[in-house]
Amino acid sequence: MKKHWNFIVRAVNLLLILAVLWQYQQVALVRADAVTARQKEIDEANAWNTSVLQAQQAAEEAEAESGLKDGTYEGTALGFGDDITVQITISGGQMTDITVLKHDGEDKPYYTQALTMLDKMLTAQTGDVDLVSGATLTCEGLRDAVQDALGKAAA
Repeated sequence: MKKHWNFIVRAVNLLLILAVLWQYQQVALVRADAVTARQKEIDEANAWNTSVLQAQQAAEEAEAESGLKDGTYEGTALGFGDDITVQITISGGQMTDITVLKHDGEDKPYYTQALTMLDKMLTAQTGDVDLVSGATLTCEGLRDAVQDALGKAAA
């Protein structure tokens, strides 16, 4: 019986050791999965950071190419009846918006005709676009006001 007892104790010890090793392996696999998942999160965060930096670099390069600093700028010039004041918005070195702040003294029909120039200016990214026939003085006022604002953005 003592001979069998010794065998049983050794067999139980062996089974316990195998059970502990199996459990350790399971914990190691869970931890490896957690490390892999965390590394994936880190890689995604690094990729996002890289894309943000590249976008920022591209915006800075576009700003450097255009020579325009981001922000909002006002420009004023004489139109048909009085001063016309515009506000331009520069983002990423590009004109993104032109708003007329003041146009007192402009005849409404001519002013309405001249407003079509603003879209052309945004598309062309310059204040130097063709004038609208029939609203020449108002168009010149808008064009000169935008160019005045662009000059301030370039300074």
